[in-house]
Amino acid sequence: MENYKIFVSHGSKDLWLAGQISKEIREAGANTFLDETNIPKGCSDYKKVIRKEIKESQELLAIFTPWSSLRSWVWIEIGAAWNREIPIIAVFYGMSVNDLEETGQGKAILEDINIININDLNSYIKELHLRIKEV
Repeated sequence: MENYKIFVSHGSKDLWLAGQISKEIREAGANTFLDETNIPKGCSDYKKVIRKEIKESQELLAIFTPWSSLRSWVWIEIGAAWNREIPIIAVFYGMSVNDLEETGQGKAILEDINIININDLNSYIKELHLRIKEV
């Protein structure tokens, strides 16, 4: 389904990784939103664009790395998705859930079933493909 959209939340240092995951998601049949790709440089209304894109997304995939876990925008985007009650998928790379808890951020907003290690991304992509077919 072309309208199934996943908002990919990430820290700026993880842009390459976010791009690769976004590519895998698009190959499974969903559209993605990446701020660096989908927001024009110098856009003064970028906050409005981010809100709009989260409202139009069916899922939010947050990439957690040692860099992104401390970025306020990742947590803001997760909060917006949580408020919309859409699935939030947390992909961990270079850190674990325990590491996240040590940063003081905690995992209260994330459901355990939606936390995956980067090495399990293929399973998520396969499940996503099946979900898209059902819609």
